[in-house]
Amino acid sequence: MPARPLPAAARRRFSRAGGACLVGVLLSGAAGCGGAEVTAGPAASAAVSDSATPGAPTPLPTSSSPASTSPAGPTTDVDAAPTSGPGSRPTPSSTTTAALSGPAEADEDALDVPEGAGTAPSEQAAGGGPLSVVAVRSARHDGFDRVVLELAGEEPGEPGWYARYVDEPTQEASGAPLDVEGDAFLELSVRGTGYPFDTGQDELLGTVPGQGTDLVREVLVGGVFEGQAQVVVGLSEEVPYVVTRLQDPPRVVLDLVG
Repeated sequence: MPARPLPAAARRRFSRAGGACLVGVLLSGAAGCGGAEVTAGPAASAAVSDSATPGAPTPLPTSSSPASTSPAGPTTDVDAAPTSGPGSRPTPSSTTTAALSGPAEADEDALDVPEGAGTAPSEQAAGGGPLSVVAVRSARHDGFDRVVLELAGEEPGEPGWYARYVDEPTQEASGAPLDVEGDAFLELSVRGTGYPFDTGQDELLGTVPGQGTDLVREVLVGGVFEGQAQVVVGLSEEVPYVVTRLQDPPRVVLDLVG
């Protein structure tokens, strides 16, 4: 029986469906007709490649290199961390032998204990300077121990102080506990002091043991904070004391009676 021609409407529907299917295959190489999956082969790839417009630039390939996974953030240069300055104070812990160099000045040995020794806080204003603590000496005298803090600077000055007994010594800037040998602690804030770049002197930082003393166990010299050098004297017991000063060179003299 001869084939019957399709009606005109059916032919139009078939033409539209077939054309749409063919365009989908050529463009995507993956989607087929009626939801069937079609895998594009070499022929299909060649057909797509050959359909490119002559003379059109070839797109550059997109880089597939992965982005860096290193975490971003600030780095800390430990060697550049300041050891002396506002808000940053060293913790002296090692014995400093350089502080023991040099004999006592003649006027130190000749100085009698000033009157007015007691256990209440003692205070004296500073003048001139700034100065740095450069040496510590201690010795036993008849009836008392003497501690001498020697200072120096590019400009002449008279050191001052604020002295008082404390229960537990702590750093003035951070509040961290300080390890000082002794059963009682006399703290001096030496006024009129500055940083080495201000005074032109290498400041003394560290601990110095008592030299033949009965009361003084150890002297700790800390750094400068807000114009004051922290000094802690570790004692065997709390005793009356008196503080005075000498010049040429500038010195703070602490006498501990007992």
